[in-house]
Amino acid sequence: MARRLFAALAVAAGLAATTAVAAPAAQASAPSDCPSTALCAYWGANYTSISGHPMEKVFQDNDDLTMYPNFYYSQGGSLYNHGASCNVTVYTAKYGGGTPYNLNRGTGWASIGSNLPHIESNRWCQY
Repeated sequence: MARRLFAALAVAAGLAATTAVAAPAAQASAPSDCPSTALCAYWGANYTSISGHPMEKVFQDNDDLTMYPNFYYSQGGSLYNHGASCNVTVYTAKYGGGTPYNLNRGTGWASIGSNLPHIESNRWCQY
């Protein structure tokens, strides 16, 4: 009985670990409009903006990104970490809550999938 419970818990932990991971970050050159030291969010895939939704950027920890459409409606968009010295963690809830997703410095997500429909906060240098 205890062995079966342990096996079930191990499987559940493995599933939780795999669902908390975003698509692998692709090493790419920084988009030309993303300034050094910034975390840049784009409305479109492949670091593109559209009329009415220019690139949005943040430079520090943010408890509430819900006022930035490119961050809040991130699904289908893209994100690039052009930080100077730190990786960044983005979260699905305000104040660093919800599911964390790590994005290494100098990398980006060219197309954000349904696993990350909203980015509501971020923290630098957490890992």
